[in-house]
Amino acid sequence: MSKPSAADQPRRRMTWQKRTIHDAVVDRHDHPTAQELHKELLHHGIGLATVYRNLAHLATEGHIQAVNHRGEIRYDCNMSEHAHASCTMCGALWDIPLPANVELTTSDQILSVEHVSLTLHGVCRNCTT
Repeated sequence: MSKPSAADQPRRRMTWQKRTIHDAVVDRHDHPTAQELHKELLHHGIGLATVYRNLAHLATEGHIQAVNHRGEIRYDCNMSEHAHASCTMCGALWDIPLPANVELTTSDQILSVEHVSLTLHGVCRNCTT
């Protein structure tokens, strides 16, 4: 049985809190955590539980991605197919574009690939100098 796609999920309405949280993720390119977003949004009066709940809805609805990085969930507004690179020293996380025409198949077709999650781990330029 295949996993339901974001298009199959019921759409929830875009409240002002949800829109504000979405815009905060889109405005950042550092894959923020819920706690980081909450600190940024405190002046809007948005509580931490509201941030967590709306991030989960935004990810389920396909507006953003939830990325597990070093044991914590970070949020990514880049919805194109891409990989991530992670510095093992400073913990930086950034996007790596993938070719648009990557065709993924298994040698004996025992798996129909639906999603690929790839993170490259190494030491970034800033940490090696």
